[in-house]
Parts: sequence; structure tokens; C-alpha cells
Amino acid sequence: MLAPDAVGIARTPVRRAAKRLRRELAALGATLGGSLALVRGRLGPRELDRDIRARYGEPAELATARALTQAGLTPGERRLFAAHLKPGARVLDVGCGCGRVALALARAGCRVVGVDVSEAMVREAHALARAAGLDLRVQVMDARHLGFRPAAFDAVLMLGSVLAYVHGRRTRIETLAGARRVLRPGGTLVVVVPSRHAAWRFRVWFAGMSVLAAVLRRLGAPPAWEPGDRLGPAWSGDRTRPVYWHMYAPGELAADLTAAGLEIVDAFPRAYMMSFVARRPP
Repeated sequence: MLAPDAVGIARTPVRRAAKRLRRELAALGATLGGSLALVRGRLGPRELDRDIRARYGEPAELATARALTQAGLTPGERRLFAAHLKPGARVLDVGCGCGRVALALARAGCRVVGVDVSEAMVREAHALARAAGLDLRVQVMDARHLGFRPAAFDAVLMLGSVLAYVHGRRTRIETLAGARRVLRPGGTLVVVVPSRHAAWRFRVWFAGMSVLAAVLRRLGAPPAWEPGDRLGPAWSGDRTRPVYWHMYAPGELAADLTAAGLEIVDAFPRAYMMSFVARRPP
């Protein structure tokens, strides 16, 4: 017979596993419910934009962003930036959040401007920059409407799914074209987005969505959503609350960059968060 303490210890892993299972089931339910809302056309671009803005002002998201900012760049990002950013470069960090990348590049000697659609994130980035004694300009701005003069930057960064939060392929291409406009000739754009080819479950899910979209078009009812659109829990915070993002296929992102007038110079398409590097032609 187990002692009372031993019984408690034995139950702890079971309780933790049950708690994780409940969280995952809640996240799955949110994804299925969100996908059904997209298919039925119950959520339009305005509602999706509102949810994204609200999401990244939540305390849980801000806490996660602060922790990531303290951790700094990943080894892969260091290699990527070392290969494609020159010392002293004028860099625009679109969707800068709390300044994780912007602050690191400012410390490395780049002249960085950060923009984000979330006012709360921008306030946090200001505070962290002041605390670090760094000269970092950060302001609220939508990635779709970059209010800078043409050819203002040597590099533009769209990391952490920034482009994936833009609804509609035409608008995503226009967003990339806006980044091209503010790049100098020969300037570099770095884009990171989630790949729907990175795991079998994504490939199966979106293959089914592609078939459904084709059937609806044949029936004369083309959907407002696109294969690759997803409404589900974000990677942090309240995982029962869905948020929109578009999961790209590698070839789709390559085509969108080309359509925006950019030349692809490097790509890492096999990762879940795949990276593409493009440049504005000279």
C-alpha cells in the first residue's frame, strides 16, 4: 500500500497531463470553431484586424514579448543578419513588438526604426530602449501603410508572422510592395512566416481546405477566405482565443515576393517559421 505522500506524488504527473490535454482540446476547439466562422464568412477583414490589435495588447502577450526581448536574437537570426545586414545599416523593423530584434540590432550599431500596430507593444519598446540607453525610434504604424519616404532604408524586416496577419493575397502583395518602396535600390527585405508545408497535419488540413474552396468556386460561391487562412490560437497567451493568420506555402511566398517587384536572394523554406530574403532591384 502506498503512503499518502507517495500517492500525492504519483497523482501529480497525471494531473499535469490532464491539464495539458484540457488546454490542447480547448485550443483544438477554438481552431475548429474559428475555421467554421471563416468558411461561413462570419468574420471579415475588419473583425480580424480588430482581434489582432486587441490580442497583442493583452498582459499575457506583453509579458511573453518582454521575456523574449530579454532573451535577444536566436542563433539562426544572428547568422541571417550577419549574412545580409551591413554594420550601420538603416533598418526598419515592421511589427517590432517590444523591440526584441530592434534593440539587438541597435546594440550592434544599426540605425533602427521600429513600428508596430499595437500601442501597448510600442510603449513597452520605448521603455526598454530608454532603460538600455539606446537611441531607438519606435512608433505605432500598420505594416500595410508604411509612412516613410521612398528609399529610406537599407533593410526592412517583417519577422514573427507580421505578413501572415495581413488578410487577403492582394493586400499581402501590396504590403510587400510597400516595403519595396521604402527600400533603397539594392536594399534587403527579410520575411519570416509560418509554413503550411512544415508538418503533415498542416498539409492534410489545408489540402482539405483547398478542395473545399475549389468545390465552392465550381458551385458559383467563391469563398472570401483562401487556402492557407487559419483562425486559431496564437503561440502564447490565451490559447482558447483565436486569431487570424495566413500560413504560406514556400512557392506561394516566392510568387508574392516576385509579384511585389522583389528578387529572392536566399531562402530557408523547410522550417515551420520559414525565412526568405529578397532585395529591391538596383
